[in-house]
This record gives sequence, C-alpha cells and structure tokens, in this order.
Amino acid sequence: MVARMVGTIALIALALFGMSGTPVAADDAAALLAKHRAYVGWQDGDGSITSLRESGTETRGDTVVARLTHFRRGIAYRNVYERRQQVFQNGFTGRVLWTSNENGFTVQSVGEPARYAATDASLFGEGLGDAPATVLRAETLDGTAVTWVHLAPAVGVPVDVAIDPSTGAFKHVVLDPGGDYETALDILGYTDVGGGKRVISSWRYRGTRPIYAYTSVTANAPVSDAELHPPAPRATWSFDPAMGTVPVELTEERITVDAVVNGVKGHFFLDTGASSIVLTDTFARRANAHRITESRIVGIGGGVASNVYQLDTIAFGNSTLRNVAAYTGIDEEADAWRGFDGVIGFDLFAGAIVDLNLDQQTLRILDPTRFEPDKSVGFVVPVDLTSGQPRVPMRAGGRVPVLATLDSGSPALVLFSTELQSRDHVAFIVDPTSLMQEAYIVGVNGRELDKCGKLQSLQLGPIVYQPVPACASPSMGHSDVLVGLEFLRAFNITFDYPDGYLVLRKR
Repeated sequence: MVARMVGTIALIALALFGMSGTPVAADDAAALLAKHRAYVGWQDGDGSITSLRESGTETRGDTVVARLTHFRRGIAYRNVYERRQQVFQNGFTGRVLWTSNENGFTVQSVGEPARYAATDASLFGEGLGDAPATVLRAETLDGTAVTWVHLAPAVGVPVDVAIDPSTGAFKHVVLDPGGDYETALDILGYTDVGGGKRVISSWRYRGTRPIYAYTSVTANAPVSDAELHPPAPRATWSFDPAMGTVPVELTEERITVDAVVNGVKGHFFLDTGASSIVLTDTFARRANAHRITESRIVGIGGGVASNVYQLDTIAFGNSTLRNVAAYTGIDEEADAWRGFDGVIGFDLFAGAIVDLNLDQQTLRILDPTRFEPDKSVGFVVPVDLTSGQPRVPMRAGGRVPVLATLDSGSPALVLFSTELQSRDHVAFIVDPTSLMQEAYIVGVNGRELDKCGKLQSLQLGPIVYQPVPACASPSMGHSDVLVGLEFLRAFNITFDYPDGYLVLRKR
C-alpha cells in the first residue's frame, strides 16, 4: 500500500454511498477552500509548519491493534505501521517514493500507486488548497450538511472532498474517485498544534471499523534524514559465490522449485503473483518454524486467517535467505496444492537479482551489489512493485490502458474485469462449442467460477499477445488484469526488483 498504513498495507477500495443532492454554483469552490485554509490555519509551503512528528494507534472498539508513527519534513515523509511483531513502512525521501514489507525489503513505487500516494500525502499535509476545484453538490451526511468539491491536483490523482461549509473542515474524502485506487475516508478529527494551526489526526476508511488516530502531534520539531529513509532489511541474503544455478521445472500449469527451509526440503510453486512466501501449516511445523503472530492473506477466492512464522533459513542451492517472515493459510485439502509445500513469492526476488532461464529450466540468485543485468539482450520492462507483485501498463484490444500483474503462479488464463467489456467494449468471445466456457480459478483458500473465452489482445510495449485465453473475474477491479504463465513462458526473464525492472528475452 502507498496510502496511510492499514492492516494489510493494501489500498482499500470502498464505494461511497448516499451521493445525491442539490447542485451548487461552481464559483463557490474557491470560497469553500479559502474557508478550509482559514480553519486549519496553514497551507503546505507557507512556512508555518515545516515538520511534523506524530504517533498514535489503530483501534477496534477499545482494543489497540497497531501502533502508528509519522514523520514529515517539507514534502518528505515516512509512515511506520507496527502490528504485533510485524512492521510495514512507506515514505518519500524527497526524491524516491518507497514501500517496505515486514522483512524490510524496500522497493520503489511508480505509476498509479505513486500518483495516489502524492494525493494522499497532500491531503494530510494540507497541500490541496490550490488545486483546481469544482463544486459537485450539497447534501447531508451523517447528520452534517456538507458540500462536495472535486479537486484536480497537478500531481497525483483526483479527489472529492466533502467540506462542512459552517467551519471549513473536511468531513469525508474520496481519493481517486472512479479509479483503480478509489478509497473513501471519514475525517473524524483535527488536532490544534499551536497558534491556531490544525492537522488531520483521526480518520476511518468508510465501511470499516478500525479508527486511526494520532494521539501525539508535534509541529516544527526536528526530523532527521535518517528518520525519513527506508529501514535496513531484516531478512538478509548470503549469495552463492560461484553464482551457480538452481533447477526449476516448467510444466503446462506452473513453475516449481525446491528449497530447504530450516534444513528441511520442500517443493514449491515459483509465484511472482504472491506478495510473500506462503507455506502450508503442515510444512511449517515439519520445518520447526517459529510462529510469531497471526495475520490474514488474500487472493483469488477470498481471504483466510494465517499464521506468521519466522524462518531461520531458506536455501535455494548455495544461496540462503535468513531471518525471513512467511505466512500460512493454504487449503491443504484442495487438489491444486497436493504434493506442494507452498509458494515462493516476493521475498525471493526483493533483495536479489533473479535470472530465470526457462530454456534451461534453471534460475540463478545474484548479489545486486555485484551483478547488473545486460539490458541489451532483451526488452526492458519497468515495473511497479508496491503491492509485492510486478505490475506493468499494457493495452487491451490495442487501445484501452490496463494495469497488468505478471503472475507466474496463474496457469494459462488471463483474468480481467468485466468492465473491459461493459465500459471499454474490448472484444471478448466465448465459443459456445468449446468445453472451456467456464473454469474454476483456484486461489490460496478458495476458488471462483469464471466465464472464459478469448480476449481480443494485450500489448506490452512492442510485444503483442493475441488472441488471449481469458476469464472474466470478479476479483479484478476496474482496469486490473492478471497475466499468467501462458504469456510469461514465452520469455527467459531477469528480475531486478532492487532497481524496479525486468528484462524479457524471447525464448
């Protein structure tokens, strides 16, 4: 997640309801924003608040479930979210937008997640006051009369804000309305930090129970460079000095790899679509892994409660990853998981350069401080890794922009949102004579029955994929597309997650 930290670090897509009302003249927007500036008493860049140090909690009822910390200096910031023994972080150094998972692996955020983060930071840092604005409507929400204003900042995604015209306070906010990252918040309170200057200090994601609140807020206190930079990795690699290969197996449905966890050998899917390493509970116990907390994992077919284990070592050949957190939650009774001990996802790739050669059915795990991929041998694809998955812009039907997750753990089929048909009119043909009109798509703990056929085409730079075996999935939102092994198996791939790109070499 690039937004303020929530329990899973994921962006929460919520639909704001009750949006009907009386239109208001557009020229009132400037007056409403002026009233808001008067209410908070400052604006980003005016010199009155140059830094913030904030700390607080996420609560459910009377129970504290997480600790929050926020540092800000100018446009740079850092968020820290601590839940039980897990720590997630994100921030902006002033040059680089970054996100860090529970193992301390840090990647850059680019593209749409970066635009979302810019607007989210502007909301909490009072940087939206000069954005072009249009009044949408007036209505009563939760007993308060508000006026909705649409803001279009020069940097970031659009945002709709419900302003209390009697005070100027923001009451409700919808970031990226109608977009892939639509997120609705209720602004519950402001804190006066002195001199009549107020900052947003408590909020809730609409439709959810947890309340996020900064209980300590200090303005203009020193914030060091170190406090604005990403953390050091908690998990660490020792790389094979001979840069040897590890065998993988390519089948029609998956890529598999063996790994040795705490000295115990296991058999795993190699899954770029998994944002973590996920084990079966049976294997985690067999490997004497140390359970540290509980969490929840989400995938196709829904979410499931998960145990979180600390692995002392996980070795791939002579390269070893140490002190890494991994999840469980796989439905071990499902046929798709029989004979497998879990999936190897993001944390394999995050701190290394991984070269996957499907022609030779091998992979190499390389030290990014000593090795740089040869970009001249293939097509270089910048990727956004905010979600722990490689996501790239593609075009559907030659004209409609989509955001594609490159998922080696998904077999032959591409998954797409039904909105590509209903909204964007991308051709999708279901052959009535085919036996493949529907398919069960299996996830970590469930499955869904999807209508399947052929999508017109997908294009990644100069690479055109057509016709595309595909299924319309309720798990895909807006412009999301999941591109699986049928596409990826056409390439040998070098994954350079530390620098945020892939090199695709046609097989």
